[in-house]
Amino acid sequence: MAVPVPLQGPDLLRDAHRVAAARRLLVEVPGPAAYDRLSALAARLLGAGHAKVTLFTDEDTVVGGHGLPPGVVGGPALLTGALSARVVQEERALAVPDARADARVADLPAVTSGAVASYLGSPLVSASGRVVGVLAVYDEAPRAWQDDDAALLEHLAASVVAELELSAARSAIGASLARLDVALEASEVGIWENDLRAGVLSWDERCAAVHGLEGAREFTDVDRVLADRIHPDDHAAVREAMAEALAGSGEYVVECRALHTDGSVRWTVSRGRVVRDARGEPVRVLGTVVDVTDAREQADRRMAAVQRAAAVAEVAAELANATALSQLAEIALRGARVLGAASSALAAFDDADGTLRLHLARRLADSVATAAAESDVEVDLGDRGVAVDLDDDLPTQYAARHGERFLFTHLQEAVARFPRMAEVGPLLGLRALAALPLRVEGRLLGSFVVVWDTDHVFPDTDVELLEALTAQIALSVSRLRSQAERAAAVTAMAAANRRLQLLADAGRVLSGSLDITDQLDRLAGLVVPALGDWCWILVTDEQGRLHEVAAAHRDPTRRDDVADYVRTMVAGMGDEHAARVVVRTGRPLVVPEIDAARIARALPEPAGQEALTRLAPRSALVVPLVARGQVIGALGLANGADRGPHAPAEVETAVEIGRRAGLALQSARLFAQQRDLADALQRSMLTAPPRPEGCDIVVRYLPASEGAEIGGDWYDAFVEAGGDTVLVIGDVVGHDRHAAAAMGQLRGLLRGIGYVGGASPAGVLAQLDRAASGLALGAMATALVARLERLPGEAARLRWSSAGHPPPVVVDPDGGVRLLDPGPADLLLGVDPGRARTDHDAVLPVGSTVLLYTDGLVERRDRDLDAGTDELLAVLRGCAGVPLEQVCDRVLRRLFLPDAEDDVALLAVRVL
Repeated sequence: MAVPVPLQGPDLLRDAHRVAAARRLLVEVPGPAAYDRLSALAARLLGAGHAKVTLFTDEDTVVGGHGLPPGVVGGPALLTGALSARVVQEERALAVPDARADARVADLPAVTSGAVASYLGSPLVSASGRVVGVLAVYDEAPRAWQDDDAALLEHLAASVVAELELSAARSAIGASLARLDVALEASEVGIWENDLRAGVLSWDERCAAVHGLEGAREFTDVDRVLADRIHPDDHAAVREAMAEALAGSGEYVVECRALHTDGSVRWTVSRGRVVRDARGEPVRVLGTVVDVTDAREQADRRMAAVQRAAAVAEVAAELANATALSQLAEIALRGARVLGAASSALAAFDDADGTLRLHLARRLADSVATAAAESDVEVDLGDRGVAVDLDDDLPTQYAARHGERFLFTHLQEAVARFPRMAEVGPLLGLRALAALPLRVEGRLLGSFVVVWDTDHVFPDTDVELLEALTAQIALSVSRLRSQAERAAAVTAMAAANRRLQLLADAGRVLSGSLDITDQLDRLAGLVVPALGDWCWILVTDEQGRLHEVAAAHRDPTRRDDVADYVRTMVAGMGDEHAARVVVRTGRPLVVPEIDAARIARALPEPAGQEALTRLAPRSALVVPLVARGQVIGALGLANGADRGPHAPAEVETAVEIGRRAGLALQSARLFAQQRDLADALQRSMLTAPPRPEGCDIVVRYLPASEGAEIGGDWYDAFVEAGGDTVLVIGDVVGHDRHAAAAMGQLRGLLRGIGYVGGASPAGVLAQLDRAASGLALGAMATALVARLERLPGEAARLRWSSAGHPPPVVVDPDGGVRLLDPGPADLLLGVDPGRARTDHDAVLPVGSTVLLYTDGLVERRDRDLDAGTDELLAVLRGCAGVPLEQVCDRVLRRLFLPDAEDDVALLAVRVL
């Protein structure tokens, strides 16, 4: 008896699984008769007036009943449906002795109408455990239901479910049989039975058709059937399969050939199962048979296609990894062997010279080598292949040159088209041949040749395979060519990049500083070993004499040997020495081979010859250092035996380096000349300080490290007519010849005004400003004018005025340092000549030091004015009593950097 499966949810009547189970049974109900009988039986056994069987899908349906009004069966239960729904909802039996007194159902229409006074319902539980309906009995009068009544109705409900499941099963079996028959018909599967007890073999119509017969057949002589209908070669397999099935496995499977009466043979596959009786004895064998001839042929074709595709794929993979043309013929042969080929060859054009080179697979190579040995002819079968004539006498060359495909099934066909094959064919032992052009994007790259040692017919499938192999080979030939071209291009590009990098590095070295000796020394280290094993650089002086400047060797331990040779060479080289020839002609000189005779001509002195021989040069290159058409030196490069002569690209690079070095050398010489001239002019305007009584004066002037322009910084010190010492420090805005000219004019005006005027420092600056404006000097400048006045006793007074200039610094006798900074400075000179100016003063005890300076001392790019001033004060601490010369040197050593971009003027005074 089935047990209901508990359901979850608010309304089990609408549960999808329960509804599906009920619908499965409802659609297979054959009619109400069986359910009417079971309903009547329930009514009689329980003494009820009415009984019914109801299935609940998404609505209730009465499928049978007893004592029901006409038309109820096949439709809804009307009044009593609510009671049956309660049974389904609660999944258990419902017993109602007196419906009017039962609060659970008293309000239902079936009860209030008087149709139902007592009710007993039992759920119908399907094989899947779902409640699918109700078997119920009811009456118009109340009655007491006993436990036996409920149990009886439950048993009857199980009978109803059994009837329902039986109907569904019958329907399913019928449908399955119909589908099986359709499937067997569609698949042409025949059915046979071997009745072992009766000795009868039965074939249905389809089984007979598989064996070439019409209509169903029965045979009593199984051995005769085997002899007449099964291929003799398969008799043993059939008997063995049947014996094994009967002996124990029970499974019969055999593949054999059926003989048809028309003489044709068809492949079949039979499968069967042994049926045994209660004692385990085999009584019959049931089985099927199917014609698999077409499937086998299709499978063979697919297998051949798969083998061909696999061959092409395998060859393509190996070809993709090939690194040389010489490997391609042997690799491609592995694919052609699927067609029974004996050997193959590949002819490819050489990009370098257009030669057609033939690469042979091993068997053909052996045949050629043997034939050559018998004819006493040498043949080189190396990696580059054999160069063949570009004629049309053989299919290999013709296919490569004209792009035509040839397929010769036997040698006579080949001879008819190419008469020379009558000689070549027997020599190589070939009987059939295929020659296919190698073509990529319309370009002919060569040809692929396959040979057979037997006659060979070329069906479409063979041609497709050959075309596929040829396409793969053509791609590989193109790839290898591209790789070779790319490798050559990459090598050339790398060499060009190295030369460009060398030129860039040379430009960086030659523009890094204005010290030409350092530049050329670094240049020598740069070109070695890039352009040579060792080198030297010579430059001319004003008289045209050569002097050594730099030398380098790729082996650092031999640099001294090169330096010794260069010194000896400069001292004793003859007119035929390469350096003199190059300086004289202005053209590079390449010496591909240095021999003893050349060394003797170039270096007459034995010491020079010996020094050069120790370096063992085998080739050399000398290029001129040229600037604006003038040769001002030479660069020599030498190589040992391992390196060989200089290549043309190296010569070009060396010539360009020589040109750049010449320009750098000339620029450095011009700069030095201009710098010397500028420095001399600058210093000519900065006179030596006076030596007045009661004080010591020290001055310094340092030009900027870069550039050859004259600066605008100046200092001055003189004794005015009244006997006081006037101190001046100034800086014209700008750093060029105009600033220097303005500085000279301002300095001259100030000396004149300061000497004769007798005005205070502020008055001197005011007069200077007005004079400069009136004379239209057109310059702005900072300046500080100070007058050192001697006071009675051991002291002096410093009176000063500043036109936008950094304030003076005083070092007191006790070591204290102070900045004489009274506040904002007055305007620069050249801004507003009418603006009033201010005097300041300070008392200086004996031993005090006053330092006046221009802003280049304390201000630069990496340090602002305040930071520089703080550093100056720090340097001056502890300078009390230090000689004034040393004080100035100490200040400049700490604050003036070698790469300073501004001039510095310094004036120091000590009160004595």
